[in-house]
Amino acid sequence: MPDSEMRLRKQIVKLKELRAADTEELAQLRDDVQGLLRAVNQLTLENQQLRNELTEPRGRLRVLPGQPMPPSPR
Repeated sequence: MPDSEMRLRKQIVKLKELRAADTEELAQLRDDVQGLLRAVNQLTLENQQLRNELTEPRGRLRVLPGQPMPPSPR
């Protein structure tokens, strides 16, 4: 087998190994993206719920006997 063919075969093996590593890394990155999307969606939902709580009218507070009066809203 000529020397040039041996070098090319070694290069092919190395390129296949690199391709396999890239495929594995790409799969991991895709999984990471899905996890991040779930986190963003959860945080967006929680943020919207908190905003809704801030804009909703609040119910009246009742002071129980023996409890200090809460500060009035400004």
